[in-house]
Amino acid sequence: MSTISEKIDTSSIYKELCKNYHSTGKAVEVDFRGMINWLKKGDQLTHQIHTYPAKLLPHIAHFFTRASSFFDESNVVLDPFCGSGTVALEASLAGCQPLVADANPFALMLTKVKTRNYDVSKLRSQLEVVIKKARRYKQSTQIEIVNPELWYSEKNKTALERILRAIRTVEPIEHQEFFLICFSVLAKRMSYADPHISVPVRLREKDKFSAEVNRKIRERLAWIDSTLVSDEFLKICQSNIERINAANECMPSRKEAMQAGVDARLLTSPQDAGVALGNNSVPLIVTSPPYGSAQKYIRASSLSLNWLGLTEPCRLSELEGKSIGREHVPAFRENFEDEDLLPESFRILIKKISPINETRARITQKYLAEMDRAIVEMVRVLSPNGCAAIVIGNNQVCGEVLRNDNFLIARFAAHGMDLELNLIDNIKSRGLMTKRNRTASIISRESVLVFRKKG
Repeated sequence: MSTISEKIDTSSIYKELCKNYHSTGKAVEVDFRGMINWLKKGDQLTHQIHTYPAKLLPHIAHFFTRASSFFDESNVVLDPFCGSGTVALEASLAGCQPLVADANPFALMLTKVKTRNYDVSKLRSQLEVVIKKARRYKQSTQIEIVNPELWYSEKNKTALERILRAIRTVEPIEHQEFFLICFSVLAKRMSYADPHISVPVRLREKDKFSAEVNRKIRERLAWIDSTLVSDEFLKICQSNIERINAANECMPSRKEAMQAGVDARLLTSPQDAGVALGNNSVPLIVTSPPYGSAQKYIRASSLSLNWLGLTEPCRLSELEGKSIGREHVPAFRENFEDEDLLPESFRILIKKISPINETRARITQKYLAEMDRAIVEMVRVLSPNGCAAIVIGNNQVCGEVLRNDNFLIARFAAHGMDLELNLIDNIKSRGLMTKRNRTASIISRESVLVFRKKG
């Protein structure tokens, strides 16, 4: 990112888009890549430290965090569904204070690491020590992960455990977390999981694949079995240290993301998790919540969560249960007390889906009820005249269109927020798991909705 791009205020672009929207009353088609054309593909800084499913396009986060018109006395930007930290990083680079929440503890760690201004010379010296220790260790504690024999050779799992033992000696904890994120990249790279699929799926040759595809699979498996794990860890760390260094040079005074809870429905103070985040305290929210047909965020992070000790294998389903937009609902029939609060069109939709697939209907119903509670919380913390920019896509459930955009428009309005801008951007490629199951559909367009709280 150039120093010129840091000075570009996007307020005038935002004002013009609002003018276009209100003159027609129809959603404005945009291409954020073209509109924010000074943000080039190579300007990734720490965005690429680690993969993550359904990552938000940095151009969208950049556009909103660089508009001075959203800020008055406070420059706080909240992302209550922070995921990989795209909004937090762009807010930090814009000189704002990022606040983040997420049910996935790995997402929170990744976001904090991406926004920290590390002493890169210290990271480099610590890396040398970690590599030396890992190569010297003869044994280490076995780490419990889901189906280890499916994902790793015994040799590679042992090598990974030795590296993890060495990382655990790093101090302070903030530096240890940097190496843990690098280790997570390594653990994914050295596994037999298909690198092109977000959730862990064993990489195998198949008769239905072409000869060329099967050849590449054989080469990948051979590389995993022949690569020296510690050498690969060294490369990963060196690359990520350079990314940190580039971010340091771009914005030396950037602020680290601060945690505002683990639940978008119950935001908390960064200083005290037992205290609610202040009413009317946030001028800008930028976020992309999970869509109605659940993203597999927890399953996609399962290996990392286990390796880093963030969640035991037996508790992955419990963690998923705390997430909005989950894959499953309990086997017993739940009583959704919020059903009557859903707009009529969505109650009708649930009734249409139920005879086809009751489980999908219940998942969708639960999602909408929980999203409504998240909306209430966002409205609570927004400052008077503050804005919430929400990136959302529509999808199909059992052949019926789930209009997530219309749901947000209706529920934000019900809670006293005005729709100020409605944009539509085509999805090119964001690592999005666009077809999640046989009853879902491909998502090719996303809405960017901006709601303003009445002053």
